[in-house]
Amino acid sequence: MVKLSATCLLFFFFLIADAYGQNELLTIEQAVSKAVEHNAELNQLRARLLQKENEWRINTGIAAPEISYFKEGISDDPTAPFAEKRVAITQEIDFPLTAVYRVKALKQEVQAQENVIRAKEKEVSARVKGKYIEVIYALYLQRSRQNQLNLAQNLYNAVYTKFETGMGNGIDLANAEIQLDEARNDLDQSEWILHQARYGLFNLIGLAIEEQKYSISFADTLYATDIDISQIQALAVQEEQPAYQASVNLLNASDFYLKEAKSNILPDVRFCLYKQDYGTGYDFNGFELGLSIPIWFPFEQKGKIQMAHAKKDELLWSQKEIQLNMKKEIEYAWHNYSVSRSIVTRYHSSMKERASSLQSMSLKAYQLGEIDLLELLNAQQIFLKSEQRYLTALRDYYLQLVALEQFINQELIY
Repeated sequence: MVKLSATCLLFFFFLIADAYGQNELLTIEQAVSKAVEHNAELNQLRARLLQKENEWRINTGIAAPEISYFKEGISDDPTAPFAEKRVAITQEIDFPLTAVYRVKALKQEVQAQENVIRAKEKEVSARVKGKYIEVIYALYLQRSRQNQLNLAQNLYNAVYTKFETGMGNGIDLANAEIQLDEARNDLDQSEWILHQARYGLFNLIGLAIEEQKYSISFADTLYATDIDISQIQALAVQEEQPAYQASVNLLNASDFYLKEAKSNILPDVRFCLYKQDYGTGYDFNGFELGLSIPIWFPFEQKGKIQMAHAKKDELLWSQKEIQLNMKKEIEYAWHNYSVSRSIVTRYHSSMKERASSLQSMSLKAYQLGEIDLLELLNAQQIFLKSEQRYLTALRDYYLQLVALEQFINQELIY
């Protein structure tokens, strides 16, 4: 496995760190770490996990004991104020098998919630890395637009010089002025794209408002693991993904809930221990055992069983949906990665040098009167279009690596 820096991989995203100062550097690792710690959705899921981990305590099927005091035959005669007195402690419990299935189902739900959190952490990490790449793209786009403005200014200067010497005409000069104004507009637009990307990243991280400063700068290079990811490799790990594993856990839980529902036809148990005083000199200790008989099976118990079956069917369809969506996302990411990688490699190997040479030679040829303004504009458009197409492809290349990173259990961008 070969690890290449973005600068070795072509013309990488170069940050203009001086524009925002270098006092507070925010690396991609720090951004991911802050997001995983402060992300609101993740913290909600962690709170739900804590609830789920303790839910078994209230689902053991053991009710709170009941203490009762009983008097019978109360009279006004002070010598015999009552005929019988009883103090009792009563305890009700579900049939043990029912409670066992319920607790096992809850344990599976805990594991499912843990897998949901792992899946969300991977998703948050990918989103943060994607936003970080967008920031770098916006910064480099700003630099590219500045270069476009410089080219437009050189074009205007060349046309104006020819106009002043009588070799040019007013139409060419007006055209050059329009090109210069368009370049200024594009540069202004790139400023907005940059701020949109920066604040999108800050919001995703959960950065406090007072900490969102212009002095924050970003790492001037990223590193990528340059590997040839096969389509089969990307698709082979679907069942290892936390989201899929969570669906497996929920299905296991649904099996236990179905067994619990079926076990409801077994009787619940009621124990009662009491001490009784009957008349004078008669003290007894008593024990009572009661069973609840599910005579209303067609209503309550059968209803629970049917609901458990329906819940399991729902989870089976949900798992199928997860598989389909996962395959779609992997296919999209892999194909886009493959296309972007080809474009980036092609630009680096030939297009960059040729487009730059064409633009330089065209400007000199125009100044010497060998070509007209239309040919010069065409050469500059080819240069700028190829550069910005490369920039977009490079951004997409890294974004698709981030997308694939979620599925192949390997860090590709750092």
